[in-house]
Amino acid sequence: MSRRSDDRGIRESVEERLPSRPVLIFYCYVLSRSLAFTVPIYVVFYQSRGLSLAQFGLLEATYTVAVLGFEFPTGYLADRVGRRNGLAVANALGALGAAGYALAHSFPAFLAAVVVRAVGATFSSGASDAWLYELLAAEDAEAEFARVSGHARALGLAGQAGAALVGSRAYAVSHLLPWALDAAALLAGVVLLLAAVPSRQERNEASSGGGKSVSEESRSQSASDAADSLTVSEAVTVTRTALARPGLRSFVAYTALFLGVVSSALLFVQPVSVDVLGIDPARLGAVYAGLTLVSAAAASQTGRLKAVVGVSTWFRVVPVFAAVGLLAVLAEPWLALPLFFLLRALAATSRPLADGRINDEIGSLGRASVLSTVSMLRSVAVAPLNVLAGALAVSALPAMLAALGALLLVGGGAVAAWGTPLADLPRAESVEASAADGER
Repeated sequence: MSRRSDDRGIRESVEERLPSRPVLIFYCYVLSRSLAFTVPIYVVFYQSRGLSLAQFGLLEATYTVAVLGFEFPTGYLADRVGRRNGLAVANALGALGAAGYALAHSFPAFLAAVVVRAVGATFSSGASDAWLYELLAAEDAEAEFARVSGHARALGLAGQAGAALVGSRAYAVSHLLPWALDAAALLAGVVLLLAAVPSRQERNEASSGGGKSVSEESRSQSASDAADSLTVSEAVTVTRTALARPGLRSFVAYTALFLGVVSSALLFVQPVSVDVLGIDPARLGAVYAGLTLVSAAAASQTGRLKAVVGVSTWFRVVPVFAAVGLLAVLAEPWLALPLFFLLRALAATSRPLADGRINDEIGSLGRASVLSTVSMLRSVAVAPLNVLAGALAVSALPAMLAALGALLLVGGGAVAAWGTPLADLPRAESVEASAADGER
């Protein structure tokens, strides 16, 4: 009797460690979106089609603005058509955008392809996590969301590193081959989603034959929605109350500037590597694979850094360190390559540290509304920085990096003087109370 119990316990333990079929499908979907074969060559490809770096900066800014404009409408549509179908649309639009890039020979054509890809990205941004949660909820495994999501992220980074190596080699064979590989991976994801994943109606029909009933599932979903629902006016009030706190408001501005400068600098890895450092474009895949692996390794240490260094100390030191590195490139251009690796590592750790600090200092009421607003504010900061960097890069790439460093030093100092971005704030209960008072 005890042996059979032990055997059953061992089998259950093994089953808990092995991912279920729906989770394996989710992993494959994430991989289909992560195999970006064009990442190490897309700026070089733009230049081969006659685009200037200033136009490249405008394209990146357009992508950011398009994401901002389409985020909420596509999220609503994904809910209406089903999250699985929304993710399939995301991959289909991504593949269409890849074909558009390959066929484009003018700035307006590239602009259209950028918008198509941006709309596809917004279909995926919110629906993927929601879909994963639904898959796990169907197996009563919601508690596994963080672990499964983390494994998917790690798989995606590994896929990016491998695709970067393949993509640069493919570009040496044909300038169109990386785009074809991008489109093929995305379309494979569409086939996987439509063929291997049952629709919501099919799952409901299957559940009616046994297990959790449709009515029980509907009641559970309704309860979940009710627990997190806010009216538009309530969400606006909570968001305004949270971001009206001087310390939190200035922290959001301070970190948005830092992350925006780093993001803009990293856009120019390819032209700096090729034009300034003389790296063969065929070797850019190895550079991007290294950058991706460094990001993964750095991100894995975020919790340790928070415990040992602390969030406030981190953001007192790291932006200044990054600014000095960007300024140093003007004197020693060879520093650009190690600087890019450093910036990727700093971005990989700084974003979750900043998000954790913001989460700690806002209440549970309207958390998603506040965080969505913070994400939009960051995007708003990135767009003009991309345009500025692209315009400056036309004259001299090292000077552009140095200008970003100077902007980070001066702008960060101004934000610090304007507010108290790194001061400890009171707990968030007072924010919820203030929001409630405002509604009354």
